[in-house]
Amino acid sequence: MKTLIMKVNEKIPQELDLIKEYEGLGNRTATFNFLIKYYLLTKQNFLDNSIEVLNKLLDKTDLGDLPSAEEQLKEI
Repeated sequence: MKTLIMKVNEKIPQELDLIKEYEGLGNRTATFNFLIKYYLLTKQNFLDNSIEVLNKLLDKTDLGDLPSAEEQLKEI
């Protein structure tokens, strides 16, 4: 396992301890790992969900009925 040493603001260890207590994690290393995994999972799911929603909207859109870009900009 690799060691990671970082200089951080004094508030960061306090916030890590709050998360550790709230989530019931064993130590700061577990908390740090939790935060990284949480970030990666939520970002990946968010991206996948966004792509799925946009694909569904595109399927429902009749591109032939859309006014030209010039006509759309006239309304602005």
